[in-house]
Amino acid sequence: MKKEFKPYFDIKEHSDEVVARVFQEERNGTDDLKLRVVHAEKYDRTRINTDKWEYNKHSGAEKEATKHTFELAGDGFGLIVWVSPKSDIYEEGRLNIMLPAGDGNRMDPWGIPLKLSESESMELAERLLEKGGLSMDPITDPESLRRQPVGFWLENGEKWLDKCRELMPEMEEVWNEIGRGGVDVNMKNIAGIVKKAKETAGGSNIVFEMEMAKMGYLLNVAGDHGGSWLSTLAGQGIYNYKLEKIGGKFYTEKVKVRGRWICPLCGKEIGEEATVCGKCGAKMK
Repeated sequence: MKKEFKPYFDIKEHSDEVVARVFQEERNGTDDLKLRVVHAEKYDRTRINTDKWEYNKHSGAEKEATKHTFELAGDGFGLIVWVSPKSDIYEEGRLNIMLPAGDGNRMDPWGIPLKLSESESMELAERLLEKGGLSMDPITDPESLRRQPVGFWLENGEKWLDKCRELMPEMEEVWNEIGRGGVDVNMKNIAGIVKKAKETAGGSNIVFEMEMAKMGYLLNVAGDHGGSWLSTLAGQGIYNYKLEKIGGKFYTEKVKVRGRWICPLCGKEIGEEATVCGKCGAKMK
């Protein structure tokens, strides 16, 4: 049974800042990790029971890890490091830095792409444990690692960034970028580009991504965990199409397939007289 496509974003629903963070964390075509660090939105404990956790085979492990993060915060750990290894459905791993905020029922998260294999991710976890980190349950393999964030005490006013430098000195450039405020500046700059691309896209996520790609912002395709709208062009048998820019807006032409009129960008069946696709928002000539 084919799973429903789970996109990274929808420009009709998400703010410029949320979409900009996607283009930070999931950006393709650059090896500079500084450009891909994301300062994510704060996450409240109450969301654990309301978020949808059925997106792929790792979702149960990730829900458990989220619960453990808040349990560690409740035990007084001021820095929580969650390593999510790459897998057959994740093109790359993630290093999640979770910082308890307020009374510990909210997390201030940072996400960093992790260019490590599963075995290298395990080596990182072993190092974190050797340097004083504690997990709720033993970490024995990559899947248990995905379930087990590692907590650290911050004592005598110790700053979390300094602790990260001590634990993972090989990522010094990333810690420096966070410390100087470069990650948030990068997000705001991308948000400005997102705003312009949205104005051109006319509500179409696919056309929006095309505009972003023209400006050098491409997204990873991350399988069942999510993906770019452009990835549907390859994965859902979308038909050949032409785009024409008229008056600052993109237009395409509907195609007829087996007696039905189809939007060539997203594959949705539309009426013969339709002037806009109800799914992706593409305008029809």
